[in-house]
Amino acid sequence: MNSNYVFHHLGIATRSIENCVSIYSKLGYSISDIRVEPSQNVKICFLSKEGGPLLELVEPQNNDSPVSNIVKNSGTTPYHTCYQVENLQESLDELEELNFSVLFEPLKSEAMDEGLFCYLFSAEIGLIELYQRI
Repeated sequence: MNSNYVFHHLGIATRSIENCVSIYSKLGYSISDIRVEPSQNVKICFLSKEGGPLLELVEPQNNDSPVSNIVKNSGTTPYHTCYQVENLQESLDELEELNFSVLFEPLKSEAMDEGLFCYLFSAEIGLIELYQRI
């Protein structure tokens, strides 16, 4: 088993990035630019703080966004963890053997340094994202 799954960020679904960053900035977080990830119909923003985990705020742009139902049902809430990997396909193969379901084939990210990403689901641990820099 590949042990090179490095925690990258915690994804938080929200109705409004602007409302969230106004509070997180008061808690000492630095805020990145808001970017659009067209393949997921979302806007994203990264929040960082020395000694704290990287946070990703994810706001749906419309009802076709995968996070649209999450914010409708739960409001602002953490919903995925992301792990950076060296070889995305190898990691997908390993996780499929552990009964993870791949939700879509890897896509090129326009918002995360043009890396590759995909989401997987496991009934035991929920939704995870894998990210590979290219």
